[in-house]
Amino acid sequence: MIDEPMLQRLGGIASAHQLRAAGASAEELTTAIRGGLLWRIRRGVYALPSAQAVAVAAVTARGRLSCVSAARSYGLWSGSDTRLHLQYLPHGRAGPPGEHVRHWLPTEPGEEVWRVTLADCLRTVAQCADEETAVAVFDTAITAGLTNPIALRRTLGRQPAEARARALLARPGSESGVESIVRQRLQACGHLVEQQVHVAGVGRVDLRVDGVLYLEIDGFAFHSDREAFERDRARDAALAAAGLARLRLSAVHVRDDWPGVLSRIRSVLAHWANSQECRDQPGGVACSIY
Repeated sequence: MIDEPMLQRLGGIASAHQLRAAGASAEELTTAIRGGLLWRIRRGVYALPSAQAVAVAAVTARGRLSCVSAARSYGLWSGSDTRLHLQYLPHGRAGPPGEHVRHWLPTEPGEEVWRVTLADCLRTVAQCADEETAVAVFDTAITAGLTNPIALRRTLGRQPAEARARALLARPGSESGVESIVRQRLQACGHLVEQQVHVAGVGRVDLRVDGVLYLEIDGFAFHSDREAFERDRARDAALAAAGLARLRLSAVHVRDDWPGVLSRIRSVLAHWANSQECRDQPGGVACSIY
């Protein structure tokens, strides 16, 4: 008998050993393959037809998703590097050459045959990715509740000093990698940045800069429905009604025109700090980037 719930829990891919331990006989595996329920990716590894293509690619190459590729599979920030990062045991056997980034590292045991554990993912990110991307991965992992600052430092405890130092830069509060990047860049410029600040009548706002400027950050995806679009505009209006300085940023502009975004942020901060008349006016200062 093929244990489909177990297979689903493992990401749709399992070894023959795992399937047999769950009660499947060799004959049942053969029947499942002939019936289209399973397909053999390579010797000793089977997948449901619904298994993710990237997971199948990793197994086909005899590796496991690692670094930012694994981070993406865990729902974390993965930056702009779209190459397939695969992890292999030292002196292990790799699949045929391809446009992969190969990490030859010790791999801790994990149930899933197609990706490394979260801990190994974070360790590889700490060593391979640039600092900004690595910290954004850590931030999103902490905010998602998959780790915490203390556990993260413990996970990276035996990594090189530079990798361990990156864990000290991680903070909770970034619900997206873009929020983390904005936080990191503003702090590097000397600004005080608070995250997920509660505003009466509005709710949580992504960032507050220097105690006065509230930032909302739109992701790369467009709003899927009109209701979400209107909800954001209602939040903007509520901030305006409270007389608060506010700025809505586009992830695309953060990625493609950071100098322009930073200039606008500083312009609003300077205007807010230097204009008592503006502060006294209903509605305050309103700016948007789309």
